[in-house]
Amino acid sequence: MKMILAIILVLFLVFYWLFAQSDRHLNRNKHNQLPKGRLKHLQDNYYEDEVGLIWELQPQIKNKFHQPDHEVEIINNHYPNVDGTFSLDPKNPNFKFLSKNNNRGSFEAILQPDGTYLTEGLKQGTYNYGHPDGLWGSIKHVFLDVIPHFFNSNYKS
Repeated sequence: MKMILAIILVLFLVFYWLFAQSDRHLNRNKHNQLPKGRLKHLQDNYYEDEVGLIWELQPQIKNKFHQPDHEVEIINNHYPNVDGTFSLDPKNPNFKFLSKNNNRGSFEAILQPDGTYLTEGLKQGTYNYGHPDGLWGSIKHVFLDVIPHFFNSNYKS
C-alpha cells in the first residue's frame, strides 16, 4: 500500500511539474483582462467597469497570496478608481477582483492602494482556468491554477 501511495505521489508531482512548464500555464495571462476605467459599485461585492464587465470583490481570506511581504505606507486618496470607501490596511492593502468569463474561468485583478493593478512578480493577478465559485469551482481553481503556480510562477508577458 505504501508503494502505491508513493507511486501516486510521484506521478502527481511529475504531472504538475510538467504542466507548470507548459505554454498553457506560462501563457495564462494572455487570456487575462483588467478592469477598464472606474469600477462602479452595483450591490454587495459586485462592481462594473466602464466596458460592462462585472467584477466581484473577493474576501481578504481569498487574497493572501497577493499581499506584499511588508507593510505599506498609508497614502491619501487610496483606491481612487473604485466607488465606495475602502479602508487601507497596511498589512493587507491589496484587493482581489474576479470577473467570470464564458470559458468557466475568470479574469483576476489585484488592486493596489494607488489604483494600479499588480501585473508583475510572484504576487500578480493571473488568469484562472477554474473560477473559484462553489465547491467544484474551488477544487478546479486549486488544481488548475494554485498548485501549478507553486511549481512555476515565471509567467510570460
